[in-house]
Amino acid sequence: MIRSVLAALVAAALLTGPAVSQDRYNSADYQRVTHALTCQCGGCNAIVGECAMDRCPSSEPIREEVAERLQAGEAAEDIISMFAERYGLVILSAPPASGLHLSAWILPGVFLLGGAAVVFTVLRRRRSPAAAAPAGGDAAVPAVEASPEVLARIERDVEQIR
Repeated sequence: MIRSVLAALVAAALLTGPAVSQDRYNSADYQRVTHALTCQCGGCNAIVGECAMDRCPSSEPIREEVAERLQAGEAAEDIISMFAERYGLVILSAPPASGLHLSAWILPGVFLLGGAAVVFTVLRRRRSPAAAAPAGGDAAVPAVEASPEVLARIERDVEQIR
């Protein structure tokens, strides 16, 4: 009887041990921190939380350190800042939304809107019949103003050709 109870307790401890240690890798803060950092191994350029490289020399130690720091009670933002100080801004998966780095967030939208405006203007001018044809004349023959002497000479030359 005592052996069966003891065996049940040992089995429960063995089964819940991995689950407890895995909980630290499933928290929202852990996910947020590991998705805010980029793997530094130089080969995959993946997000630390999603690096699939087997025994990665960069992402595995970073994930371990993040889990340890979160268990010690550090805030997610403090951990991200600590890694940014250690590795520089290259470790961040997205540039900070402040200072000069704010341009990395704003400029793509500005260029996209500017390009759309240029395309819209070009397409509008191409489709507009008023822009294609000169005012007051036939679209196939452009209107040319010439002096009476030039017109008379042209008429003489045409008569000689006929």
